[in-house]
Amino acid sequence: MNKENWPNSKSLYERLKKYGESDYYPFHMPGHKRKDMVFENPFDWDITEIDGFDDLHHPTGILKEAMEEAAAFYQSDATYFLVNGSSCGILAAISAAVHPGDKLLMTRNCHKSVYHGALINQLETAYLYPDILEDFSCAGGITAEQTEAALRQDVERKIGCVVMTSPTFEGLVSDVEKIAGIVHRHGAILIVDEAHGAHFPFHPAFPRSALALGADAVIQSLHKTLPSLTQTALLHIRGNRIDRNRVETYLRVYQSSSPSYVLLASIDQCIRFMTDSRGKESVERYVEHLTDVRAKLSGLKQIRLLDERVVGNYGIYGLDPGKLVLGSVRQTAPVTPFVELSAGGAGMTGKELYRRLRERYHLQPEMCTDRTVTLMTSVNDSRQGFDRLLEAVKETDREMDQKMNRKMSRKSGRESDNRQKNIKTEKRMKIKDEKAENTEKPVARLPIFLAAAAPCELIPLEKSQGRIAAELVCPYPPGIPILVPGEEITEACADRVKAYLEQGFEIHGIRTGGDRFQISVLK
Repeated sequence: MNKENWPNSKSLYERLKKYGESDYYPFHMPGHKRKDMVFENPFDWDITEIDGFDDLHHPTGILKEAMEEAAAFYQSDATYFLVNGSSCGILAAISAAVHPGDKLLMTRNCHKSVYHGALINQLETAYLYPDILEDFSCAGGITAEQTEAALRQDVERKIGCVVMTSPTFEGLVSDVEKIAGIVHRHGAILIVDEAHGAHFPFHPAFPRSALALGADAVIQSLHKTLPSLTQTALLHIRGNRIDRNRVETYLRVYQSSSPSYVLLASIDQCIRFMTDSRGKESVERYVEHLTDVRAKLSGLKQIRLLDERVVGNYGIYGLDPGKLVLGSVRQTAPVTPFVELSAGGAGMTGKELYRRLRERYHLQPEMCTDRTVTLMTSVNDSRQGFDRLLEAVKETDREMDQKMNRKMSRKSGRESDNRQKNIKTEKRMKIKDEKAENTEKPVARLPIFLAAAAPCELIPLEKSQGRIAAELVCPYPPGIPILVPGEEITEACADRVKAYLEQGFEIHGIRTGGDRFQISVLK
């Protein structure tokens, strides 16, 4: 932008204010859903560490008491308030649990902050690959058997820490309790990224929190699924496998030295709200709404809801009903990190459904993939908001069904074939997808920390085959890498990245130069 025009352009504040005044309904984080949570003008009490208000990095007063009260509720041995999001809690937990030269065993669908933890701490990495739900273009869970096998292969016993994501962005939960037992038998530490499960402890309708299932450290983003401001999160420590002094040292490294008291107050207020009578009543209403909405969404003809039928398959042990993941029955092929791209198919893509909900119905989803749309819900969602969603999705489903019926009637003899295809599609949800398990996986040529420090250059994506990636390449959201520094770029991988880009997805780690896509590789 020309600097002379800048004063006349709309400020971020003005654009936020206009959006806040619009009728767009937020099926996205933060979990407060833009509702007033009894917060006065924050400028009146946006302070620094003055007398009587304690110091987050050396708490002895009100902040210490608030964190102790939170720990008592969550039944942790220590709970820490985070104002730099779950990412800083993940970094602190990893840094406290390992030492340079250790090996980190992690699920491949971990958030990029876990990869950053490996980079900063100079760790070797090994991966646990989840099965892929091809119909929904997302990763499933991790099994105890996978974890056991990976730890047994570590004959040098270099793996000191295991990091897993449960629930996933789509709300899919692994068998954390069984995995924790295996990890501990091998003398390792288990860290669970439960960023999308901060609401789990508040109602039996949700899966159990990893904190109650044996994890040593659990990180939760309050702002994702609870009524709290963006960037607010918690780090819980249980047991003595992780040195709490090291945790606190690294929190001082990764958290701002000038933490926002507005955010700290939001954390405290959120927990107080959720544990008092108002919060309990809100959760009961929320669960009732979810039960009703999910039942109605499950009865559609052309749009499918990711539901409980996946539990027991793909390494999935449980499902969070608060995540509404919608996909078309007849879609184009998926473009997941570990599933090949192929052309063909019919129906509405995830991108098309996302745009339709946003532009026609003013419903703002959290994200979309090539096949699905993810809508995030919370205790602050209203019945009116859910009704708007149901009306929009039902109308879209009717139009899709009418269009499909017209198409089928023009092609005589195809009705029975299509019915058979639908039956097969339903069955695929109940069986393991062998294709996903057998697809090519990236090959690491260098550890992440060595590759990230090496000289690099930008080259066209189409000329990257055989080169070594110099930085993370990942769609955002959800921030799960396709490529990691030090991994060889194959033709199939480059094609997957290109397919994402051509469908309009944002890919971190890819630059646009004119009409070409560029990627950073080692020289």
